Amino acid sequence: MPGDDDIALDEKRMHGDKRGETVVYVAGGMGLTRVEVAGDQVGRFELPLRDEVRDVAGRDGRLLVATDDDVLVGTGEGFEPTGFGPAAVVGLAPGAAGTGPRPLAAAPDGEVATLRGDEWEPVGTVDDPRAIDGDLLAAGDGVYRVDAEGLDRIREGAATDAAAAGPYAACPDGLYELPDRRLRGGEHTAVAADTGGGRAHAVAGGGLFTRRESGWERADAPTDEPVVDVAYGESVYAVTATGTLLVRADPEQTPDGRGGWRSRALGVREVRRLAVP
Repeated sequence: MPGDDDIALDEKRMHGDKRGETVVYVAGGMGLTRVEVAGDQVGRFELPLRDEVRDVAGRDGRLLVATDDDVLVGTGEGFEPTGFGPAAVVGLAPGAAGTGPRPLAAAPDGEVATLRGDEWEPVGTVDDPRAIDGDLLAAGDGVYRVDAEGLDRIREGAATDAAAAGPYAACPDGLYELPDRRLRGGEHTAVAADTGGGRAHAVAGGGLFTRRESGWERADAPTDEPVVDVAYGESVYAVTATGTLLVRADPEQTPDGRGGWRSRALGVREVRRLAVP
């Protein structure tokens, strides 16, 4: 039986609501969860992949999934293997003019490759790959920029996450604007930023922080569960380690015109990442 949020989404379709529907993907130990969101309403969700998923990346309508067996590409009708082998992290970098995003992947042993046509081409090796965003790769030995020529280390020292639109890096000793301007002290585990909306968020101690003109402030997210990742689409999306999806919509995107945060438990666990294609 559909829940209240499912009904709300159906009513929007029936009555011609013009708020766009966004699909959010959550990666974790139970698999890949696909969630439909409209404005601040979290609707139907399902598990199209039920094997453990290490990472997921989305960009310009494309979806890339890292598993213990391979890197998969979302096709709209399912998932196609690429022949990469076991993957730790994946990402989608901007492609050349007139082309789509450029798939990137890193294996657990640190080998990094880019997909050209149907073939993966090695571009270098890092120590302990942890996250890819755009053309930035966060690893245990630094932050790298990945290009056609290989890897260029732009910051030394361990990094947990990176946001190409900042550019920012989340590190064990702080949040940095790359290469080395420290914005906040303390251990940071995730960071996200977008170019179009000027939004940026970071995670420290499981708490969610948002960038303001006055600096980085704690977001008023409606949960005490530790947040693990943030992504952007029509709204701001965050997910907790225990599988609660958080959505922050602007007032014009919500039925009551108030905006703010909504949340819904997805019933999944061991959550690692989320992505919006």
